[in-house]
Amino acid sequence: MDKINILLADDHNMIIEGLTAMLEPEEDINIVGVAHNGNEVFEKVSALSELDLVVMDINMPELDGIETTLILKERYPEINVLILTMYNRQEFVKNLLDSGIDGYIMKNSGKKVLLEAVRSLHQGEPFYGPEITKTIMKGYQKNRIYSIDVYNELSEREKDVMRLIVGELTSVEIADRLFISTHTVDSHRKNILSKLDVKNVAGLVKFALQMGIVKDFDL
Repeated sequence: MDKINILLADDHNMIIEGLTAMLEPEEDINIVGVAHNGNEVFEKVSALSELDLVVMDINMPELDGIETTLILKERYPEINVLILTMYNRQEFVKNLLDSGIDGYIMKNSGKKVLLEAVRSLHQGEPFYGPEITKTIMKGYQKNRIYSIDVYNELSEREKDVMRLIVGELTSVEIADRLFISTHTVDSHRKNILSKLDVKNVAGLVKFALQMGIVKDFDL
């Protein structure tokens, strides 16, 4: 079994112990280290031979989660970063997205969401908790305006894939739904992002909302 090697980073031992209790029993997860501040994250990362994911609090001494993520993604772009926090304000979400995080969930999300986030990131899928997704959509709705002409440049298959991405399906689920390979789904995803000139799933959600493609989001 392909193990997901995880480093936990939080300055509160109670949080570390809680995360360990939720993650350690899972057969596909391996906790390889613990850090209590940003500088310690880099010490642990440099000493580890295999690391897939850093699960990190935004508030830590010496270097906070945003500063740590910026440096970490520059030095080790292959390592995913999942932020756990109690903050869900738009400025925090924007700053974290800009720092290059791969996932962002609330600390009160629970074990199910945590495991879903960990496994999604390991499969190359970004993950944002339900509360974070709403904040992202609200923030993006206020800014860029798109043209229907851009949407019409997508092929019918790309439009299908886009709707399913916005509907929070993974590449595997989209492939099963459309009877195509995950490689084909990933190719469509790249083409869609390129044609629409958006950077990530959050940008696709904003586009879908403005174009009226998705009308039933609970905002």
